[in-house]
Amino acid sequence: MKKRLYQITTALLCFVGSNVSAQVKPYLAVVRTSGQTVKGLLYQASADSICVKTEESTVFLCPDNIKTIKIKEISKNSKYRKYLNYDPYNDRLLKVSKKMKPVRKWGEQDPTIEEELSGRIITEFYNAALNGLASSVRIMNGSSEFLEVNFDKKTYGKELNTLVNYSIVKQMKPDITGSTQQSLAKGD
Repeated sequence: MKKRLYQITTALLCFVGSNVSAQVKPYLAVVRTSGQTVKGLLYQASADSICVKTEESTVFLCPDNIKTIKIKEISKNSKYRKYLNYDPYNDRLLKVSKKMKPVRKWGEQDPTIEEELSGRIITEFYNAALNGLASSVRIMNGSSEFLEVNFDKKTYGKELNTLVNYSIVKQMKPDITGSTQQSLAKGD
């Protein structure tokens, strides 16, 4: 009985853990100070400092040293779209002759296999190039929040709730402490 209870509890905690990690959305923070610009994930924000995790290290910055903070949403996926379409057999290009045979409207012949393949390959090449360009523009111009602190602790304090909501630590805490403990207390 104890072994079965242990297995159920472990499975439940793994399920809750996987749901918590799936709900955390990291945000990119670009913090400008008087001498440098720090780019990284917004990890934590408090009244005393802001914590940004860069590729090399973790940086803590005091509100008195911060000029501006820009928070960007990191978008991972962008859907493939067809900008150009190649369809030589489109019904709008065909008409029926007096002998009741489908013919091209402008007296054109049907494309050969080489012409059709080259048309499809070129169309897909241009679609891939346009999708690559569009996805990079979507990444650069994703939704963002701009906070102007101007080295003032009071202004930073007014924007603190916004910063805290974007931080990773805040996104992890409510799900772990709130809903999990309540569901375990109810016996779920």
